[in-house]
Amino acid sequence: MASLLVTTVMLATSAHAVTPVKGDIDHRDYRYLTLENGLKVLLISDPQAEKAAASLDVHVGHHQNPLGREGLAHFLEHMLFLGTEKYPEPDAYPAFISRHGGSHNAYTASEHTNYYFDIDPEYLEPALDRFAQFFIAPLFNPEYVDRERFAVESEYKARLNDDARRIQDVYQALMNPAHPASRFGVGNLTTLADTEERPLRKDLIDFYQRYYSADLMSLVVLGRGSLDELQKQVTERFKAIPAREVSLPEAYPPLFGKDQLPVRVSIQPEKDIRRLSLLFPLPVNAESEAHKPLQYIGHLLGHEGEGSLLSLLKELGWAEGLSAGTRHRDRYDAMFQVSIQLTELGVRAADQIVALVFHSIEQIEARGLDAWRYEELQQMAKIDFRFREVSAPMDTVRGLAYRLHLYEPENVLWGDYRYAGYDAKLIKKYLGYLDSGNVLVSLVAPKVEGDSRSPYYQTPYRVEEQAAEQPEIKARIQKQLVLPKPNDFIPSRLAVKEAPLLPGPGASEKAKSRLPEAVVDKSRIKVWYQWDQTFEVPKTSMRLRLKLPQVAAGVEGAAKAELLSELVRDQLNEFAYPAQLAGLDFSLHPNTRGLDIEIFGYSSRQNLLLTRIVEALRQGRFAQDRFDDLKRKVERRWRNEALDTPYGVIARQVPRLHFEPYSLGRDKLQVLEGIDLKAIHQFADSVLKDAELEVLLYGNLYRQEAVRLAAYLEHQLLGDLTRLDLAPARVFRLKSQGPWVYERPLEHNDSVTMLYVQGLSTKLNDVAHMQLARRLLQPAFFHELRTEKQLGYVATVFALPLKDQEGTVLVVQSPSVDSDRLWREMDGFLDGAESHLKEGLAEQKAALVRELREPAKTLYQQSSRYWEDLMMGDTRFDRRERLAQAVEAVTAESLQSYYRQVFADPARRLWLVTDRSEEAPEATPIDAIPDYQKALEALSYP
Repeated sequence: MASLLVTTVMLATSAHAVTPVKGDIDHRDYRYLTLENGLKVLLISDPQAEKAAASLDVHVGHHQNPLGREGLAHFLEHMLFLGTEKYPEPDAYPAFISRHGGSHNAYTASEHTNYYFDIDPEYLEPALDRFAQFFIAPLFNPEYVDRERFAVESEYKARLNDDARRIQDVYQALMNPAHPASRFGVGNLTTLADTEERPLRKDLIDFYQRYYSADLMSLVVLGRGSLDELQKQVTERFKAIPAREVSLPEAYPPLFGKDQLPVRVSIQPEKDIRRLSLLFPLPVNAESEAHKPLQYIGHLLGHEGEGSLLSLLKELGWAEGLSAGTRHRDRYDAMFQVSIQLTELGVRAADQIVALVFHSIEQIEARGLDAWRYEELQQMAKIDFRFREVSAPMDTVRGLAYRLHLYEPENVLWGDYRYAGYDAKLIKKYLGYLDSGNVLVSLVAPKVEGDSRSPYYQTPYRVEEQAAEQPEIKARIQKQLVLPKPNDFIPSRLAVKEAPLLPGPGASEKAKSRLPEAVVDKSRIKVWYQWDQTFEVPKTSMRLRLKLPQVAAGVEGAAKAELLSELVRDQLNEFAYPAQLAGLDFSLHPNTRGLDIEIFGYSSRQNLLLTRIVEALRQGRFAQDRFDDLKRKVERRWRNEALDTPYGVIARQVPRLHFEPYSLGRDKLQVLEGIDLKAIHQFADSVLKDAELEVLLYGNLYRQEAVRLAAYLEHQLLGDLTRLDLAPARVFRLKSQGPWVYERPLEHNDSVTMLYVQGLSTKLNDVAHMQLARRLLQPAFFHELRTEKQLGYVATVFALPLKDQEGTVLVVQSPSVDSDRLWREMDGFLDGAESHLKEGLAEQKAALVRELREPAKTLYQQSSRYWEDLMMGDTRFDRRERLAQAVEAVTAESLQSYYRQVFADPARRLWLVTDRSEEAPEATPIDAIPDYQKALEALSYP
C-alpha cells in the first residue's frame, strides 16, 4: 500500500546541544538536541544498562478528539502498532521486541500519547527503525481498523465497574461542555462507528495528519552506545517525521462555566468507598512548575503529623486518610484536589469537614506563609535529587519524554525537584483559587441515591447546591489545628560511611566476596548484614520477617495480624509522617505466617524509627474508637477485594487453591465479627511468643552497628518460648490427574477464563524451561486471541510462582464471549503452540541470561535481590547465576519436550472460569478446596 504521508527529508539536527543538570551519583550521560523538523530529542548513554529503551511522547491526547469522535486519539494509539509501509505485518513490531527480550506499550492521556519499549541493548537500532515508522508511514489497514474498534470497546467495557472511571464520568458531565476535559476519552463502538457518511478510517487518517507533527513530539532514547552513536541512530530514523502546521488553541474555556460553581455532587460507587473531595479549578503555567506554589499548599493541607487536619478528623472519628495536590492537569489549567477517606460517621459530618478544610486554607494564608517552610521542601528536594538513583530504562524514558513538554531541556531531570524560590505573592495567588465560591464538592458513598446517571458509565449521581458560606467551627476545635513544626527528620548527616577495614585472614568468605554474612545465627534469629560498597548513597535497607505461630495457625490469626498491622501503622502515623517527608519510609504488613517490617531511606534517623515501630508492636494498646474505625476500614477492603478487576479476582484463587496458609478477604470476613478490641490486645500480648526472626541489614552501616541492632531486636521481638509449633508453608502440586476446573462467579458482565500451568519440579532446570516457554508464548497468545480473534482486551500470559514452584497463567477477559468458548480457544492455541517455541529461542535465551546477570542498579534493588534469595533459602546468594546457567543449558529439543509434558498435557491443567455451561469442555470440578488439596502432592517449607 502506498504511504499515506508525503514529506521531504529534513536536515540532521540543530547546531546547539544542551546537557541537562543531573544528580551527584547519576552515572549516565545526557544530551538534548532538536532535529530540524522540530522533534525534541534527549539521548542517554548508559554503558551499564540492562536494557535499551525509547519513548516518544506526542503532545496530543483526548482533548484533541473531534466532536462526535470521542476516543479517536486512543484508537489511533492502538492502530499505530498494526503495520507500517516498511514493516507491514501487524505483529512485526511486537514480535521483534518480544523476540529480543523486550516489552512495549502505550497510553493516551488528556494531552499526551506516549509510546515506549525496551529491548536487549544490541537490538536498539533495528527496534528504533521499526518504532520510527509509526510516525512516518503507518498503513492503517482497513481490516484492522474494523477489528481494533472492538478492542477499544472491550477495553471500555472491562472498566465499566471501575470507580475511578465512573466518578470521572460524572465530573465530565458537570464540566463546561466547551472545555475538552468534559469529553469521553476512551471511546467505544458508538463513538468509533464506521459509516458511509463518516468513515472511521478517513477520520483516523485526518487526525493523524493534522496532529502527529514532529514539533509536537519529544523522543527519549537510552542505550549502551555513546551519545554520538545514539545521535546518529536517532537522526537517521526520525528526521523524516513531518513537521506540519498545527493549530492549537492558546487557551481553553473555563473548566466550569459561569455560575456553575460552587456545586455539590453525590455519587454512588460500585465498591464500598466513602470519600469527600473538594476540587478547585485553577490555571497552571511555567511559573507554577518552577516555584511550585501548589506543592507548598498541598504539603501543608495534606500533612499528617501532630495538629494536622487529618489528625483532627481521625480524633473526631470522621476520616481515615487525606491527600492534597493537583490533578486533571492539561496545557493551561488543572484542578487542585483535597480528598478525604471518610468513616461512616464522616459521611454524615460532610458539611463540617468541608468547613474544616476551608478553615485550614484560611490558616495557611494567615499564618502559614513562611520562608523556612518553603526552604524545608527545597532542601529535601535537593537532597533527593543529589542522591537520586537511576530508574529502570523503560521508566526513565517514558517519564522524561513527558517532562520534555513541561521543562526547559537543562531542567528536564531536575524540574520535578526544582523549587526556584520562595514567592509569598504567588502562593497567595493560588490560595485565592481555593475559595468556597470556586469549588466542586464531591461526596462518594454507597448509600447515595442518584437522580441522574453519567453518560458512559451509568454512574448514579445527584447534584445539589453548595453554599459558599461555611458553618462556624467551635473555638476548641479550631485550637486543635496547628501548622507543622520544623521537620527534625531532615537528614543532617549525609556522608557515605568510609570503607571498614579490609577483612583479615579470619574474616568470613561472605565479607570478602561482598555478599551478606550472618552476624547472628541462632535457632530463633538470623541476622544478615552487608555494608554497601557499590551505590555510594547515605541510605540503608532494613528488612525483618517475623514468623509467628499464631498468625500461621489459621484464618483468625491472619485476620488479627492484618488488624494489628493497621492499628500500629495508624498509631505511628503522626510520628512517622515527617520521617516519610524526609525520605525515610517504613512498612508493616502481615505475611501468610507472620509480619514483615521494612525501613528504607536515609540512614541518620533509622534507628529511632525502628525503635518506635518495635515499641508500638510490643505495647499493642489502642483506643476503642480507632479500633472501631479501622476494623470497618479493613472490612471494606476485604469486601471490595471481590470487586477488583475480574481477571485479578480470578488470579487470587490460584494461591487459595495451591498454597497454605492463604486467606482471601471473604475468608477473613467470616471471623471478623468475633474480633473485638480485647481480643486484639490479647493477641498483641501473645503473638510474639515462639517467634522466629530473619533480618537483612544492607547499606550505609557498619558491622558493629548491625550486631547492636541484632541484639536489640532479639531482646525486643522474640517473646517467650512455649513450644508452640509454627505451621509449615505448603505448596500443592498438580499431577496428571486433571484437567480440573474451578468456577468463581463475579459481579461483572465480563467473562474470564484462566489456565494455571505448573512446573514439574522446583529444580532450576524446570524454572528455566518454564520461563523461556512463557516468554515465547506471550506474543503469539496476544496476537492470536486479542489482535486476530478479538476475544477480549485482556489476553496475556504471566508468571505466578508459589515459593520456588514455578507457574504460568494464561488468561482472557472478554465482554462478548462466554467462558466456555474462551476455554476452547485457549485449548486450541495450546494444541498448535509448540511451533512458537522454535522461532526466537536463541534471542530469548540470551535476553533472559542477560537480565539474570545484570547487576542491580540501586541499593534498594540489590536489597530486594538479597531478600528474595533469603526467602528462597539461598544463603549463597547465587540463585540468579545458577538460574542463568540453567537457561543457557536449555535446547530446542529439551524445551519442546518440556512443553509436551507441562503445557500440552490436558491432565496437568487447572482451569478457572467465571461461568460454565453444560456444553463446557470436560474437567473435574473443584467443589471443596480441602478435598482438592488432598488429591495433590504437598511440598512443605519450614
